[in-house]
Amino acid sequence: MTIVSNRRLDHAHIPRTASRTMSDIVFNIFLAILIYGSGLLLWPIRRWLRRKQRVRGRFLAFVFIAQLVAYVAVACTSAFVRLGHFYYWFIFLIELNILFTVAGVIAWIRDARYKRRVQVEP
Repeated sequence: MTIVSNRRLDHAHIPRTASRTMSDIVFNIFLAILIYGSGLLLWPIRRWLRRKQRVRGRFLAFVFIAQLVAYVAVACTSAFVRLGHFYYWFIFLIELNILFTVAGVIAWIRDARYKRRVQVEP
């Protein structure tokens, strides 16, 4: 038997998971971008920071394209191969993102050294 009270329902009685604030949503989006796409952000950020310079390294662009190709390959594979749970594919994406973020940082350093070497040479 359930007893129902006559108290007025207000937001204090709604569980925290039921009402999401805008800051929670923005934080979750930011967290998802960091977990799944931080490697994809490196090349656009470097291009934006160096937009006025004539000499640009291209290794970081290749890392960006390789990560896109890897993500598309995982997406296509997930359409045909069934794992125990679908979220296992997101674990693959996290692992790929870690790999390509490290490769992107190395590429950023390589491109910066290339730019300095080209500027020093006459």
